[in-house]
This record gives sequence, C-alpha cells and structure tokens, in this order.
Amino acid sequence: MTTTTARTTASTTATATRSQRQFAGWYPSMMERVERAGQSRIRHDQLAVASGRVLEIGAGNGFSLDHYPATVDDLVLVEPNPAFREQLRHRLAGLALPAEVRDGDAHDLAFPDASFDVVTASLLFCSVDDPARALAEVHRVLRPGGRFLFHEHVRGGPLRGALQDLVTPLQRRLADGCRANRRFEEHLHASPLEVASISHLRMPTWLPTIVPLVVGTAVRPGRTP
Repeated sequence: MTTTTARTTASTTATATRSQRQFAGWYPSMMERVERAGQSRIRHDQLAVASGRVLEIGAGNGFSLDHYPATVDDLVLVEPNPAFREQLRHRLAGLALPAEVRDGDAHDLAFPDASFDVVTASLLFCSVDDPARALAEVHRVLRPGGRFLFHEHVRGGPLRGALQDLVTPLQRRLADGCRANRRFEEHLHASPLEVASISHLRMPTWLPTIVPLVVGTAVRPGRTP
C-alpha cells in the first residue's frame, strides 16, 4: 500500500482565532470517546459508498479519514479552522489515498460547477451560518447524479428541542458556532438536492443536546453527460 503526502494550500498557515484554537484543543479528545462508543461505525457505514472525486466540507481534525474506501480516486478536504488544518496535515501523512487540505468556506466553495462525484459532511451544518446557501453550494459542485453523504446532529422532539433552544447560545460560544437546535432536515428538503435515504439515529454520547442524528444520502438530479 502506497502512502501519499498531504498537499496543502498557502492559506493553511493562517493564524487561528482564540475560539478556533480552543475548540480544536478539546473537541478531538471529547469526540474520540464518542467514536469508540459507536460513532466510528456510523461514519464507516456513511462513507462506504464514496467513490471517484470526493469533497469533504468541514473535515475538522479528520475523524472520517480512516473510513474512505479504496474506490475514492481523489479526496479534497475543506476546513476553515487553521488549527484543524494543521491536525489534518499530520493525519494525512499515512493516508493511502491522494488527498489535499484546503482552507475554505462551505458558503462559497472555490471549485467549478459539477466538479465532484461525491460531497460529504459530518457534524458540520450545526455551525454554518446559512445552511440554505451551503446546501446550494453542495448542489453546485456535485456532478449531475452525484451524491451528498450527510451525517448531522439535529433538533430533537418537543422536550429535547426546548432544552436545545435553551443551551444553544452558550453552546455556540463554547463550540465555535455549534447550534444544538439546528433543523437540518428542513433545510435539506428545501434545497435543490433530492433526498434518497435518511436514517434517524442516536449519537453514542452522554451529552443530551447532540444525540439526535440524521444520516443519509441526497442526490443532485440529472445524469452525468
């Protein structure tokens, strides 16, 4: 198995804000416990169908990297947090896939139209300011017939939702913009993407505000020419 060297853009060296550094400091250790408790299997199942040229938006510190199959020809990882991009660079050193790390914004992806076979996102849409715009960008960069593989924590039922509404202002400050009460499904169904499958799961964590999960696939309508 041949390993690849990570390619990074010049903006990877940009200075992280205090909030970004703090989040990148505690998030990996917290989520590592969740991964061991079963989140890793959810990621594995989500990404098993990825193939061709793949874009992951909001790659974080790279928990998804070990789960991309050999059917992926090229992997582009977009991450706006410079501290996370540095962590990604180290994790990519032993990855057996051609991959590169880029700075970027999910609201304005710096790629041509219809340039990816698959776009993936894991626990990202809680923190984007404009989910509708970000989903429109996912649609734009996917090739016709291309798939969006999503994996997001969402607002729960009435009681849990009320709790999430209550804690969201604090959670946004502590977790670099994370909104516990994000209604991701509503945004997805209102987007130009077509939902092909969706499962309602539970994140294996004691934190009550992020346990409801939706995992599934949406498709850009049309066929590749």
